[in-house]
Amino acid sequence: MTREPATLILLAGGESKRMGFPKHRLTVGGTPVLNHLHARLGPRFDETIVVGRGLDGLPPGARAAADRYAVRSPLVGIHAGLAASRTDLAFVTACDMPHVEPSLVEYLLDQAEGADVVVPVVRGYYEPLCAAYRTSCFEVIERLIARRTLKVSELYDFVRVRKANEEQVRLHDPRLRSFVNLNVPAEISKPAQP
Repeated sequence: MTREPATLILLAGGESKRMGFPKHRLTVGGTPVLNHLHARLGPRFDETIVVGRGLDGLPPGARAAADRYAVRSPLVGIHAGLAASRTDLAFVTACDMPHVEPSLVEYLLDQAEGADVVVPVVRGYYEPLCAAYRTSCFEVIERLIARRTLKVSELYDFVRVRKANEEQVRLHDPRLRSFVNLNVPAEISKPAQP
């Protein structure tokens, strides 16, 4: 099967109030988290876009994109990343999720034919920041932002969604490490829970 071209979108615009400093400045094993994610996931992609403000030290070859709206929401970041993407298909993750499994990413992208979004459902909840999106979502997201509907999963009511259930996800990530996000400094060295 031929790989569809795709863009890696790394969201780095969160407020990081609990962490106490911008999460894009986290390090994983001594490597800046954006570089870590780019090295871990980037080889599969045609390009990497980092969405955020006040970014410094982008991974080699990555481009920066700024939010187009002054509203704080991951949905706004997804919108900015899709606007900057040179490909129709993109994979979105957050910079505080350093353990995303490359084989899970590949699986989600492989499921994207005929869908606008491919999203894991783990423990009964969507995982919208470890999901594949098409640029066909762009105008729908604009309308949602204009209405101040800012929860990412609200998008799913208006586009073609393919869900990856937990059993499928665990084939690629048995411990579900892909969905561990770092919120406070103590979690940086804390091992993921099975």
